[in-house]
Amino acid sequence: MLASRVEAGTRSAATDALRGALVEALRSKDCLRSPALAEAFAAVPRHLFIPHVPVEEAYRDCYIVTKRLPDGEAVSSCSQPYIMAVMLDQLDVRPGHRVLEIGAGTGYNAALLAHLVGAAGRVTTIDIDADTVTAARAHLDAAGVTGVRVMCGDGWAGDPEGGPYDRIILTVNADDISPAWRAQLAPGGRLVLPLSLAAVQASVAFENLGDQLDSLSVRPCIFMRLRGASASPRRRVPVGPEPAPAVWPRGSHTVDGAAINALVRAPGHDVPTGLVLPASDLYGGLVSWLGLHVPTSAWFIAEGDAMKTGLVPALFDGTGEAASTFGFFEPDGVALLIRAAAPPGLADGTIYLGVRAYGNLRVGEQLRAATQAWDNAGRPRVDRLRIRAYPIESPYAPRSGEIVRERPCTRLVLAWPP
Repeated sequence: MLASRVEAGTRSAATDALRGALVEALRSKDCLRSPALAEAFAAVPRHLFIPHVPVEEAYRDCYIVTKRLPDGEAVSSCSQPYIMAVMLDQLDVRPGHRVLEIGAGTGYNAALLAHLVGAAGRVTTIDIDADTVTAARAHLDAAGVTGVRVMCGDGWAGDPEGGPYDRIILTVNADDISPAWRAQLAPGGRLVLPLSLAAVQASVAFENLGDQLDSLSVRPCIFMRLRGASASPRRRVPVGPEPAPAVWPRGSHTVDGAAINALVRAPGHDVPTGLVLPASDLYGGLVSWLGLHVPTSAWFIAEGDAMKTGLVPALFDGTGEAASTFGFFEPDGVALLIRAAAPPGLADGTIYLGVRAYGNLRVGEQLRAATQAWDNAGRPRVDRLRIRAYPIESPYAPRSGEIVRERPCTRLVLAWPP
C-alpha cells in the first residue's frame, strides 16, 4: 500500500505536474483503461525509483537502463510507462489480490502494484541480483511504499512459500513457462509475461484453467531476457570480423557468418513488394508472422561501431545506436526487408516495403512471396493471436491452422482466428 505520508519534498507542485502530464500522455495512448490504474500512476513518484536521472527525464514515456553487464548487455531497467500500463491493464489487479512479480528492477512496478492491491493485498517481487534488490528496497522506502516484500532469488522458481497467488507478472522476457509459476497461480488466476514467439516478443495475459493456460490478450513488446539457471542461450553469429553486424538464428537454423559476409558485401538486387504499411505493422505484424512460419528467418542487427559497415539496412527506426532488419538466410542466398524508395504522396509513418536479395535470387522471391502471403491472409498481428499453453507432458493433436511450438516445459498452441 502507498502510505498516505510521503517523504518531504516528493509531493512538490513540480513533480505532481510532471506525474499529471505523464498520466495524460498515457491516457492519449489508450493504455489507462481503469481509474485505479490512472490513480496509481498519478500517486507513485517515479523519480524516486530512478534517482540518478533528472526529474524531468524520469517522467518521460521511455525506458531507462539501470544496470549493464561488463559486456554492455542491459540487464535491468525502469520500463517504459506505456508498456507497464499495458501489462498492468492485462493483469487486472484488484484490491486484496496477492501478486507475485518476477523482476524487481527499480521497484517502481511493485509500487504501482501495491497501490492497486491496497491495504488488504500483498505484493512479492523477486530479482536475481542482490544489488538490484537492495536498491529496490531503498527506493520503496524513499517513496513511503509499504506492503511489498522484496526477495533475492531466481525468478524461475517463483515463491513456493508465498503462493498461491491471484496474479503473477514477469517484467523480463521468457522463452518458456515455469512449472513453478503454474503451481503457484491460483485457479482462475492470471499470468502476464513477455513471451518469446519465434522472432518477436509478446506480452501475453493467460488465465489459469487448470489443465491449460488460455490467452485473454496479446500485445507486442520488447523486454530484457530472464536470467538464471533456466535462461535459454542466445546465438549471435558475427558477419565478418568484429566489430561486426550479426545474425540471430533460432532453433536448429544454422548460418555461416563468413558466407553471409561475402554475400551481403556484393551488390544486392532490390525488388518492390508493392506493400504499403504503417511502421507499427512491421514488428507486431509481418515480422511476427514470418518468424512463426519460416524457420530460416532471422534478425540482422548492427550495434555501435558495427553500424559503420553499412551492411544492415535500417528497416526499423532506432536511437542511432543500432540498425536492424529481418530476412531469410539460406546457404546460397540472403534476402532482407528494406524501406524501398517511397512513391509520391506516401503518408508519414508508413513504409513502402521492398526486398533486397543477395546471391541466389530465389531467396529474394521467397521473401517477397511471403510478404504477399501475409497481406493475403489479412495482415494478421500478434494482438489477434490466441495462445494456449499446456504442460509439455500433455499430449496434443494440432488442428488445421494451428501452429505448435514446443519448449522444454511447455507446448504452445497458436492460431489466428478467421
